[in-house]
Amino acid sequence: MKKLFVILATALLLLTGCSGGGGGETKTDEPSVITLDMSTLFIVPNLEATQTVEDAINNYLENELHETYRVHLKITAIGDYLQKIPMELASGGDDTADVVQVFDVANWSDNGYIIPLDEYADNELKPTLDMIGDVINNGKVDGQIFMVPRYFGTVLDWKWIYNKQMVEDAGVDVSKITDLDTLGDALAELKVKYPDEYFLVYCNQFDRILQPKTKTAQVGTYTATVGDSTQLVNYYETDAFKDAIYKAYDFRQKGYADPEGSANTLSHDAVVMGGAAKGVIMGHSNDVDSIAQMFTTTADYGDGQTHEFGAVTIAMDDKATDTLGIGISHSCKDPAAAARFINLLYTDQFIWDALIFGAEGQDYEWNEDHTKIRYPEGMDFNTVPYNCMYSCGMIGNGFDFFLEYESGNETGSNGEYGKYLFENAATPPLYGFVPVTTNVANEIAAVSNVVDQYTNVLTYGDVNPDEQYPLFLQALKDAGIDKIVADYQAQADAWVKANS
Repeated sequence: MKKLFVILATALLLLTGCSGGGGGETKTDEPSVITLDMSTLFIVPNLEATQTVEDAINNYLENELHETYRVHLKITAIGDYLQKIPMELASGGDDTADVVQVFDVANWSDNGYIIPLDEYADNELKPTLDMIGDVINNGKVDGQIFMVPRYFGTVLDWKWIYNKQMVEDAGVDVSKITDLDTLGDALAELKVKYPDEYFLVYCNQFDRILQPKTKTAQVGTYTATVGDSTQLVNYYETDAFKDAIYKAYDFRQKGYADPEGSANTLSHDAVVMGGAAKGVIMGHSNDVDSIAQMFTTTADYGDGQTHEFGAVTIAMDDKATDTLGIGISHSCKDPAAAARFINLLYTDQFIWDALIFGAEGQDYEWNEDHTKIRYPEGMDFNTVPYNCMYSCGMIGNGFDFFLEYESGNETGSNGEYGKYLFENAATPPLYGFVPVTTNVANEIAAVSNVVDQYTNVLTYGDVNPDEQYPLFLQALKDAGIDKIVADYQAQADAWVKANS
């Protein structure tokens, strides 16, 4: 009887199967559960609201697409995401997500956090890869696909967005504002009229704004090309970075920007929408009129009044190799299902709408002719239970899938305009090249520590660059940045030869 029991128990185990990392297929009748951990740039929705969205997605997967997996949805604040996800991926615990936003594809692939996706390229991911075309090169490391890059308005129209009434009352002619220098002239006028106000939040985007002007394109984090040459240089020695930190310090000294600088942990938009600053620089894949309307609609000074905003373009991006996309974690037990879900992020409107706009009934409702949506009665942008509209640039395909609000554009993005920007932006000479970091891992760790120590205080304008910038450059050299440049250059030369 004991032998018979062992035989029966063994047979039962073989029939039901077992799930384990690194291999065998799951044989149970239970569907796989694919966990997506998605970052948000806005308030993290509560668990109940997120569960409602998750239920809507799973109902759609089961009853409309007849899929064999289910999704578990997590939403994490962007500031926490950059710390939490790499730690979870490194530890490989039970809570590790299956589908993650990748922020550094070379580093994450080198560390084994994410798996190669090439075996899914001709099947599960084929519709997406056919659609995005050469953009997939941004997700390749050493010839292998490790990430599906976001297909989105990554080329941004950088604008100064401002309280229209106050700027008009000061007599500022915004038509003269075309770049950081002419913006500085306008800020000087505003400081005379409003000595206790500031019309700029932070200065830490100035290097990004100056990159197209100086034809500087970052490669990885620490190197860059300048002009049409494929010769790599230390990014922090370029005019784009140097001019940016001096401009940031100048603006801070003149009282144009948030006096807290890098010590203020609030986002740019939160500061200006709450009225602490009366202007802000932000990049969007949308035109000036739409962005002005978006801020007018969503800003809340807490005084019960509507404050009208204006906007003016001060720079437009060139294309840049985009290391942000979607990958599958090394601990995923059903990567084929995860790949099918990733494909939906790029090709299925319902999935995109649910992740960004939330659930019908809870977070929005349709108008009478089902052409536009509106908030449920008594709710707005700030009070709906689930709102990831400011996260639409972080995931999936943002060129086609946008619900339209009766109140106007709430996302800050426009698929048609974003695609126009992307297709008409200048292409740097090493666009699509992602360097492998393995050979210089120690140097990168050392340089990263130096960058963390110096860049925030320099780019926010907290410290005098005459004093701190030479120390920063020397610390970079001591940490081995020249070795990184040389190693990346050898890879870049091979990449150029292979792709010529």
